[in-house]
Amino acid sequence: MTEDAGQILLVEDSGPVRMLTLNRPASLNAISRPLGNALIEQFRAADTDPDVRVVVLTGAGRAFSAGGDLKERISDNETPAQRERFTHELLERRRSTLSIAAINGLAYGGGLELVLSCDFAIAAAEARFALPEATRGILASGGGIVRLPQVIGRQRALRLATTGESIDAETALAWGLVSEVVPGERLRPAALELAERVAAAAPLAVEATRRIMLALEHDERAWELNSGLRRDVGASADALEGRRAFSDKRPPRWEDR
Repeated sequence: MTEDAGQILLVEDSGPVRMLTLNRPASLNAISRPLGNALIEQFRAADTDPDVRVVVLTGAGRAFSAGGDLKERISDNETPAQRERFTHELLERRRSTLSIAAINGLAYGGGLELVLSCDFAIAAAEARFALPEATRGILASGGGIVRLPQVIGRQRALRLATTGESIDAETALAWGLVSEVVPGERLRPAALELAERVAAAAPLAVEATRRIMLALEHDERAWELNSGLRRDVGASADALEGRRAFSDKRPPRWEDR
């Protein structure tokens, strides 16, 4: 069944702030291709709309996003290069509109990478964060492996990325992954208030500040390595086994090939 972009991604404007809500709660807001494409289109629309100064991204239900839709990946006919282009477009940080992630619940895998693609984040007290890709035979190559160490440090990032362990909102705050933790019922109002404060600042100064900070984080060598290993690991037998095991709800049987 084809998903309706207007139903799976809700768009609300409040003055200069655009709120985007991932709306696949039954799937924990897993990022299907239609949802990802809708997000890409809305980020582009915000970049070309002079009335939109800040984008706030959040989720419906108990998850921000559980990451990529692995069940969809099992049956898709896309090449690794096509998937890589899609991931790059979705998670690229060089959007001109400042974005804030308002994490209402689980932010796992691609969901955490979506958080990292935003400029900064606030979280509800019940939010949790994880990069479980390695436990499924794939890489967190949508920015997680490159960006997470820059945010929380190499040892913490390596532990999360190799064990699949999750951390709670208070740990995320202590590690610098989010800038604020609020009660769940306060998340949307707090995110809007924060976005409005950013929108009230001088546009040129905000844009210049973002460009300088983004330039500091960009390491072409790391991204090139990330891209190459993504293709190698993604084409492995273990990557296919990881997706099948996840879908079948059983432990994976790794072959190391």
